[in-house]
Amino acid sequence: MADDDAYAAFLDKANQDPSAGNNKPASSSGAAAAASSTKNHQQNVPKSLVAATQDQFYISESDEPFEAVALPLEGDSLPDEDTFLKLTGLPYAPASVSILDPYDWDTRGQYKALLDAVRTAGQGNDVRVYRVQQDSTRAQYWLVTTTNGGQLVGVKAKSVES
Repeated sequence: MADDDAYAAFLDKANQDPSAGNNKPASSSGAAAAASSTKNHQQNVPKSLVAATQDQFYISESDEPFEAVALPLEGDSLPDEDTFLKLTGLPYAPASVSILDPYDWDTRGQYKALLDAVRTAGQGNDVRVYRVQQDSTRAQYWLVTTTNGGQLVGVKAKSVES
């Protein structure tokens, strides 16, 4: 009987919430910083882009959802790699960013609806893909354009590529 009680106590302890009673604030790790910067990317996002990303996933080794984004932009042209990193707040070196033509990025046309939505949000302005290499297997793709209101708008998705 003692063995049953000990086992029941073990199960109760194993099923407890590990963070219960832990009132420490979250540290400002890279993950927390990335999460907060994502919130900043979602201010003033055109509703058409939010609608376009519904049930849309970037297909890689890990199918990730697209997110609509909007960033304040000085000027009316698409940024270079360095400026793009500053706008996004991503903690990577400029060498980790490459600029792609949308048609080279989407050779099969499976993201045409998203490309059209981004182009419409930019009222026909140029559209560009920024590929940000996070580490040896993870990358982010940002499909963006500029608006006449001084914003960089578009969609982004994470990718796993090994």
